[in-house]
Amino acid sequence: MSWIREEFTFHDLQRLLFKLAEHVKAFQGLTPAEISELLARAEKCSYVPDAPIVNEGSAGNQMYIILDGEAVVTKKGRDGEIELARLYSADSFGEMALADNESRSATVTAMSPCVLVRLNDQVMNAKPEIGVKVYRNIARVVSARLRQADEALAWRL
Repeated sequence: MSWIREEFTFHDLQRLLFKLAEHVKAFQGLTPAEISELLARAEKCSYVPDAPIVNEGSAGNQMYIILDGEAVVTKKGRDGEIELARLYSADSFGEMALADNESRSATVTAMSPCVLVRLNDQVMNAKPEIGVKVYRNIARVVSARLRQADEALAWRL
C-alpha cells in the first residue's frame, strides 16, 4: 500500500479549519462549523514521494485536498505522459470523480511527502445542505479549469 490512513487529531482539526476556509476554493462560503462537519467524516491520507495518489482511468468517487506537500498531475498523450499541473498546499483534485463517479481523467503523483484530506460522495451526501455548497464551488473550480484548457488549446491550434 502506498498511503497511510490516519485519524485527525483535535490539533489537526483546529489548524485545518482556518486554512481550509481561507484557501480551499471548494470550501469558499462554508462556515467553520460546516467545514468541521465535513472533516469529521473525512480521511487523512499520507503518501511518500513518487507514490501514485490516483491513476488515470481508475474508478474513483473521492476528491483530495493537499494539506502539506507537492503533487504532479499527468495525462497520457500521443507522445507519452504530459504534465498538466503542479499542486501544492490548499490545492484540490479529483473533483470530477466526486461529482460524476466516472474514471479518473489524469494521474496524480506525490512529488514530496504529502498529507491529504480525502472526501467521498458519502461525506457530501451525509449533510446535503453542506454538500450542495461544496458541489457549487466544485462547479466553479471545474469551470475555471475548463476555461484555462480552452485558452491553452486555442493558442496551440
